[in-house]
Amino acid sequence: MVQMHLEVAQAVIATGYLVRHNSMVGTAKFRDDVDRSRRAIEASRELLERLRQRHRDDMAQGRHDPDVASVSVSAFDADILRSAFRQLVRETSVPECQWRDLARAWYMNSPGASRWKLA
Repeated sequence: MVQMHLEVAQAVIATGYLVRHNSMVGTAKFRDDVDRSRRAIEASRELLERLRQRHRDDMAQGRHDPDVASVSVSAFDADILRSAFRQLVRETSVPECQWRDLARAWYMNSPGASRWKLA
């Protein structure tokens, strides 16, 4: 009888250690995921700022038609933006119905967003 109680106590202690270890691993993974998301968002902001700077440079050189409301973006730059946004969606696990709001927030948090109009 005493042996059985000792085995139960040892099993409870071992389970406690496993739960604590799994909790610590889960917390570390969560922190890594948050850090990765922050880096992805920062890289996206930097990319958007470079695109805006290129547009400002183009406007200063007179290459932009003032009657055209849209900003021309090369296929390569559009692919980079698309890829960065897809990665952001994967990392944040946002449902598709909220993608538009996420894109708007992503844009509004970028440097110089107040100078541009969203469609």
